[in-house]
Amino acid sequence: MAGNSWPSILGDIFSNGMAANGQTWYSCPVSTELECIVMDWCCKFLGLPQFFLSTYSEPRSHGQGILQCSASEAIFYSMVWAREDAVRQLRARFPTKKEDPVNGKSRAELLNMLVAYCNNECHCCVERAAMMGCVRIRKLKADKKGVVRSTTLMNAIEEDMEKGLIPFFHCAIIGSTGVTSYDDLMEVGPVCEKYSIWLHVDAAYSGSAFCCPELAYLKQGYEYVWSTNINTNKWMMCNFEASLHWVRYRTKALAAFAGPKWEKTTYKYPNNVPPDLKHYGVASSRRLRAFKLYCVIRNYGVEGIRRYIRNHISLAGCLKPYVERDQDLSFVVDRSVLGYNSLTQKLNDAINASHKIHMVPSHFHDKVVIRFALCAEYANERDVDDAWNAIDHHATEILHMAQEELKNDRAMRDTFMQQRKHDIHFDYFPHPDHTEKLAEAKQVAKDLEKSIHEDALIKDADNTAVDGSWGHGDPDAFSNYDKKLRDNPEMVRFNWEEDYLRTEDPEVFKVASMLHLAMLQRTVANSPFNKKGKGKSRYSNDF
Repeated sequence: MAGNSWPSILGDIFSNGMAANGQTWYSCPVSTELECIVMDWCCKFLGLPQFFLSTYSEPRSHGQGILQCSASEAIFYSMVWAREDAVRQLRARFPTKKEDPVNGKSRAELLNMLVAYCNNECHCCVERAAMMGCVRIRKLKADKKGVVRSTTLMNAIEEDMEKGLIPFFHCAIIGSTGVTSYDDLMEVGPVCEKYSIWLHVDAAYSGSAFCCPELAYLKQGYEYVWSTNINTNKWMMCNFEASLHWVRYRTKALAAFAGPKWEKTTYKYPNNVPPDLKHYGVASSRRLRAFKLYCVIRNYGVEGIRRYIRNHISLAGCLKPYVERDQDLSFVVDRSVLGYNSLTQKLNDAINASHKIHMVPSHFHDKVVIRFALCAEYANERDVDDAWNAIDHHATEILHMAQEELKNDRAMRDTFMQQRKHDIHFDYFPHPDHTEKLAEAKQVAKDLEKSIHEDALIKDADNTAVDGSWGHGDPDAFSNYDKKLRDNPEMVRFNWEEDYLRTEDPEVFKVASMLHLAMLQRTVANSPFNKKGKGKSRYSNDF
């Protein structure tokens, strides 16, 4: 899901034309100052706590807002900030190996003690962040609504602490990517505060809706949050890349990447701006991302953004009656995910193959679901009707084919049950003619096995390698067997092998003799009457 608007596109073109490098405030003052201003604007009209404001707007604040490339980067940086803060606290408890060779702990040992948590409905970027941050992460099972309860988090924390691990980070979600589920911060917030765990909220999708007063309940419990991220490209009419990222204590973030040197790089001018924004990420160079967001806010205003979000919510409500009237589909917003995964995946593939609309599948509690995401600025009810007609058309075709396959499966099942009934009856009441045929087949198998041992004159046959090379047996045995076959053509059982006997290529003849032996051995090995073979039959117990 990605949104855009003409002010955002023009702003991006302008910032690219400027070729500004916001590495430091001195290199491009407007880049640093405009980013701080725009981030504070967003913090205010989204209704986030004031401790996220920068000193540019609130001199007594300890927070800071930064524009990142994506939510994945924001989550990764928050996890690294939390990790480094936890390591500093552990270092106060455990000396280094150099200070105490016996009881000291290295940095690697401290990292191995840390454990992070996240909702199992979180985006996969949370797991990637833990992998790149070299810390273990534990995915907590959500309930049927996709919510991690406080008891689930507390039980996981206590279990890990008993194992000697130290919880340091928890990633909650407000509007998951798959089904827009959200955690109750009023539940998990106090738990994180009790155990001094860094609480990060991934509100990449639904965070833009905080600006609507009727949706203010979504941000209840934000007073417990230490960092959060919101994507403007999803629901704030900005094109890639611009992800809002706030941190509650900027000193903890700066200490992770900049170290103590950042304090020496301060500039004297009114309302002293926080340290260079390059210290809040890996990259030293920074684009002027704030300008396109500035253009969007100045053009649409807060009311324009609210109107855009409310329109999409209203259009989603227009789709709901269509799905409710269809007995073969279920509505995910109501948290009722039904149906077969294979049919849902086929439906999604058919819709995308039509090139009329594009839909993306997701997973919720091991169920495949299809996301219907509205992101166009001027989307209307007619677009929803057209999209539903395409969905309904392909769903009808998929279900019709599934019903035909089901009929065939039922017919095969009936045939199988009849055959099984006949087989069971035959096991208890064997026909005399069948008994004689089975005895005759058994005798043929024994004669065949005996002839193999008589004809196979190769010494140490069990030592032959799988690839046909000779083992540790007699190296001349194979050539002697080939010579015997040439001298006695009547020993060859199959006429097609006689053609190989006439060839001048000894390798071809060798292959023929090997095939001859392999075929006979395979016949006996797979015989249902051979107890050593893999092939078993219901008649094997009769002999």
